[in-house]
Amino acid sequence: MNFCVAPCLTLSPTADSCPFEAIRLFFTGNVSLGPGAFTPGGSISISSPHAEIWLQNKQILIRDQNTTHGTYVNGIRIVQQTLLRNGDILTLGAPIMRSSSIPNNVTDAQLKPIKAMVAIVGV
Repeated sequence: MNFCVAPCLTLSPTADSCPFEAIRLFFTGNVSLGPGAFTPGGSISISSPHAEIWLQNKQILIRDQNTTHGTYVNGIRIVQQTLLRNGDILTLGAPIMRSSSIPNNVTDAQLKPIKAMVAIVGV
């Protein structure tokens, strides 16, 4: 069941994402998103920390942490704090092409970015 009492945000994987289990974020302060937030995850295109999300004046905002592969909301790379809305598609990182510099143990799924549907409750 997807039930939140306090303001929260759920990130659920899209079909074209590096696989991960849906996560629910509660706002007691700023929340950092990086590789450790997504399990099993394993996308090699996200950094630690990758993005920061916070609640401000009943709005949920996100900003990229100056990452190489970027943070995107609905396909648009964000360059400043950006408002997240229910139903947005959040992408952390970008697809990486397989090359000889990528170790053989990295799967094709790990070359995909984290792509998630945003669900906001209680705001």
